[in-house]
Amino acid sequence: MRVFVGLGLHRRLTAAERAPLRGFDIVEHDPDDVVPTAQIDGIPGSLFRPAAACQALVTVGICELHQYAGLSGGHKGVAVGLGGRETLAALHHRDRVLDPGVRLGAVTGNPFRAAIDGLGEAAGCGLALNLVAGTRTWLGGPPRAVVAEAAERLDPWLPVDVLAEGAVLRVPAAKGQSLYQASRAATYLGLSPAPPLRPGATLYLDAPCPEGLGAEAGFVAALQAHAPPWSGLLVGPPPTGAGAQRAVILAVLAQRFRLALVGVDDPAPFEAVGIPAQRGPAPAGLLEVSQPFLRLPQARPPADR
Repeated sequence: MRVFVGLGLHRRLTAAERAPLRGFDIVEHDPDDVVPTAQIDGIPGSLFRPAAACQALVTVGICELHQYAGLSGGHKGVAVGLGGRETLAALHHRDRVLDPGVRLGAVTGNPFRAAIDGLGEAAGCGLALNLVAGTRTWLGGPPRAVVAEAAERLDPWLPVDVLAEGAVLRVPAAKGQSLYQASRAATYLGLSPAPPLRPGATLYLDAPCPEGLGAEAGFVAALQAHAPPWSGLLVGPPPTGAGAQRAVILAVLAQRFRLALVGVDDPAPFEAVGIPAQRGPAPAGLLEVSQPFLRLPQARPPADR
């Protein structure tokens, strides 16, 4: 049995990240070594060549909130994790990630999720084994069914009654290595269905980000080419390159809220692209979000307060 590490367009694993997998036949994905599968909704499908040679593919991962796919897990581990560069560029095009149907937590009626499912099926992925985030429950079976069941079991929304002037998002260590990863905590809350925030509120990301902006070249280039609130990323030619879509989503967030970093190892890389950053903590008295990838506070409808 071979274990493929689905990297998408992200950096390769470090030695420390590979260590827990010692003893397995580990092959890290290469987005430039792929074979074509099928065209899905205008997206040229592709699959990592060594994976395409396998008799069966089982995707293993976690079902949690995802900015575009609604939830991670299911076919995403193969369609994105083992996809080719051209496939991922088309899938994450600005027009697709800004489609009104693409919503955090939504798997039904979400065209991004539909494209992922189609790409995964075209790649021959027949089974998924996924951990439901925040639980000890593993689900196994057809990828679409696994994600649908996970959506029923997850409880990601926490109703609150007061709109806050700002929020502190405590980013877990595994996702606090770079701004690319950590920034998802801010966009998850700020672009959730009903963020309990006043207009112009500041979202403080509490993450060390030792890798700075991140290794995703398209993301870094987009932030370096535009100043906050990055409005230029929302008009004209869309940004391209690995991770460019994350810069687009930051631009959407910045039209409504402010972003700042606290607890960082080195403020310089973030201040260089116009993002306030400091080694010290966030101001006191703000909304605390302790699990921004698992449970997000949401403004309770006035009639229910």
